[in-house]
Order: sequence, then structure tokens, then C-alpha cells
Amino acid sequence: MKGPSSQRDLRKLLCELLRLFYAKEWVSGTGGGICSTVGKKAVLMAPTGVHKERVTPPDLFVVDPLSGDIIRPARNRSLRLSECNPIFCAIMSCRGAGSVMHSHALSAVLAADLAERSDHIVFQDLEMLKGLRGGSNLDKHPVPVIQNTTREPDLIEQVHEVISRTDFAKSYAILVRDHGAYIWGQDLWETKRHAEIYHFLFEATVARAQRYLRGGN
Repeated sequence: MKGPSSQRDLRKLLCELLRLFYAKEWVSGTGGGICSTVGKKAVLMAPTGVHKERVTPPDLFVVDPLSGDIIRPARNRSLRLSECNPIFCAIMSCRGAGSVMHSHALSAVLAADLAERSDHIVFQDLEMLKGLRGGSNLDKHPVPVIQNTTREPDLIEQVHEVISRTDFAKSYAILVRDHGAYIWGQDLWETKRHAEIYHFLFEATVARAQRYLRGGN
């Protein structure tokens, strides 16, 4: 699907997706976030600490994707840039992503729990794996699981470690224990698709685990 033709349209679309993600309970309680590249030298990024379903186009920041520095602040100067900023920039730089979203979905937290002491969880035997770029329903798809920290920027060292690992090269998500997930794509529309696919994988895998514990077949 073709992306927005102007920064104005991209700002509107990012706010529309935040409202959609809020309705799905992925960015409730002011948590979560989203960003998308504008050309090659700038990124539009949502603010932190605000109700994401109420973010408007002028509330978005323009950020340098390499340094994370603010190029243009939000019109409302009381707003603060997302604490996801260094993580979004790292994923875009190291994985060539054009867009990243951060989810606080309950299904992401419960899926990370299933990893137990492992540093990853494997999703398999699900048709929806086809929705990931290059994916097949025959895949055994590993997603890294990292430890939560008190502040979001403190996750950056763990993020750098897992996105550089070859065994996670086909993963477009990182699960954070007790917290949520980061999900990305080569552009905003692929990020939307990947977010929907991964949340289905989280929910299906958690439901299967619960059925198994109840003694189901």
C-alpha cells in the first residue's frame, strides 16, 4: 500500500493509527507509542505521557533518526518527546525499519511470560505467520525477550544486543518482560500489519498454553 504523499498526511495517519491501537487496548493508560520516517533524514514521533487516542498532528515531534535529537518540537511546548526515542532510532538504524510501534498489550506481557527463563519465545503452527515479511505457516519464528527496566531508555543496551543477533534476523519484534513489545516494518503500513500479526500470535500462543494447563487437547 502506498504511503502518505506529504508530511501533513503522515501526521494524520499516525494519529489515526494511535486511535486504532487504543481501541485494541495496545496503547491504553498513556502507554505505548509510534514513529515513522519522513524522507531519509527525519522521523515523526509521538509524545510521551499523554493519552495516545487524543494525540493530534501538531503534537508530533520531528527527530533526527541518527542522533535522536529534536529537529522540530511539538507545537504544544509542554509536551515531551517519547521515552521510546533511543529505542526507535536504534531499531530504524540497525534493522532498516521505516516505522516502529510500542505496545503495552496484555497479550504481549503474557506471551513474554511463556519464555520463562529463556531469552526468546518461538511462534509456530499458525497460519498468520504468513503475514510477516518473508514468513510461512511452516516457520518456527523466534522473538527475543528482554528484561524490563525502571526507565524506558535503559532498555537500549539489551535492544542493541538482540537486534544484532543473527538468530533473530527474521524477527520484527522484541518482547519486554512485564512491559510490552516493540514491533516494526519497512514502512508505516508494514508496521501496522506486523503489529496486527504479532498480537494475534501473542494471543493465540497464550490461549493454547492456557488450554494445555487446563488439560485440553
